[in-house]
Amino acid sequence: MIPISVCIITKNEAENLQRCLEALKPYPFEIVVTDTGSEDNSLETAGQFTDHVYEFAWINDFSAARNFCVSHATNDIILSLDTDEFLRPLDWNALQKALEEHPHSLGSIELFSYFDVGGETKKQVVRLTRLFDRRLYHFVNPIHEVLVPLGSMESSSYDAPVSVDHVGYQGSEEKLKEKAERDISMLSAEIVNDPENPYLHFQLGQSYMLMRDEENALPWFRKAMKLRPTPGADYTLVLLCNYAGILLDSKQAEEAANVLSYRDSFADTKDFLCLSGRIYLCLGQPLKALPEFVEALSAPKCIAADPRTPSYYIGLIYEMFGKRDIARTHYENCGAYPPAVEALKRLSCNN
Repeated sequence: MIPISVCIITKNEAENLQRCLEALKPYPFEIVVTDTGSEDNSLETAGQFTDHVYEFAWINDFSAARNFCVSHATNDIILSLDTDEFLRPLDWNALQKALEEHPHSLGSIELFSYFDVGGETKKQVVRLTRLFDRRLYHFVNPIHEVLVPLGSMESSSYDAPVSVDHVGYQGSEEKLKEKAERDISMLSAEIVNDPENPYLHFQLGQSYMLMRDEENALPWFRKAMKLRPTPGADYTLVLLCNYAGILLDSKQAEEAANVLSYRDSFADTKDFLCLSGRIYLCLGQPLKALPEFVEALSAPKCIAADPRTPSYYIGLIYEMFGKRDIARTHYENCGAYPPAVEALKRLSCNN
């Protein structure tokens, strides 16, 4: 068996820490917890699950804290988690096989993030590299840290069979605002040293989005887009969707069309196909929009798009063409999807 250490840094999140550690109990992980200055009972909570509990004086550097935590692990294979991330049921044998097959690569885990929007809980699914050999990789960047090789080798990654639920974007507006303002302060300092890094601009935009401040998020997303992030970066699709989404909401479809240059890279992703369809609709090109939504119906990948969205827009386009019966069929396929329910009422009123 390949032994694995789960490394967690925490501060004043005893309730989440309890849930995080409970989810790890069924598996033979070593658990290492580093506290960065909690004033609640986080240290006591951690001590109920592991003897490997350490304190680290906070120096405004998440990578330093993570690397400190990793250094105290007994094992070389590390799974790095946050306190607000809870492991989903895991196939231990599949994980062992993946580690055997990819000894020198970073394992990306599936992260299900939850958001409270307009009284509803929405979900976004992304992959982040969190599983690694500490002899080969370490964390860099004071905030929104990433794993990079220790030596001159090329970094590579694979999809590890690990999934977690992330609740860090849920909570009171006051809590989210405090978190966003902390991140903005740290990112603003970091971007002075690395102004051409699109990831930092993206994360600044995300921090404003956390406060639901799209007006201030847009300039940072715009700058990130101008720096042309690679399609393979784990944040690029989220950037494209947020950037173009804000522009479409503010009736700036011409600029939103900039994201269409990425279509070949995301032609298998429901979110991007729905986005490109919306852009074509806003540009007054329904004949170009329709095939995008049709492809979206069977697209194998999805990070956040509602699965009913393609059917709704297909119905909307057929309604625009006067094909009311076909439109009705697609609206009905949406079930209780609110825009489709309204569309069916509209069709009934016009009979």
